[in-house]
Amino acid sequence: MNNQILEFRKTDHFLYKQWDRRIDDKMLYSILPFVECTKCEKDVVFVLPSFLKRKGLSIDDVQCLILITRGNLLLTGYWCDHPNYLFNKEKESHFQILY
Repeated sequence: MNNQILEFRKTDHFLYKQWDRRIDDKMLYSILPFVECTKCEKDVVFVLPSFLKRKGLSIDDVQCLILITRGNLLLTGYWCDHPNYLFNKEKESHFQILY
């Protein structure tokens, strides 16, 4: 897997989680152009099933993809079916929702 995708760099942790959670580069190429690079300490990006379905990437109608970024670094990514807990857990983070 590549260490860079578009203007984003992948951390070693992201590379491992990407492989482990089956988040392929083709999927990221379709999602990352819509992700804002902010100056915040941490960005939490919710990629909702409706967005994934519209792009032909959905695995089901329930799970969304969560990407955690810092500037142009991809820190981690995972699948989640109940992501609302992040609004309470990540109070200092900047949130982006792709729907």
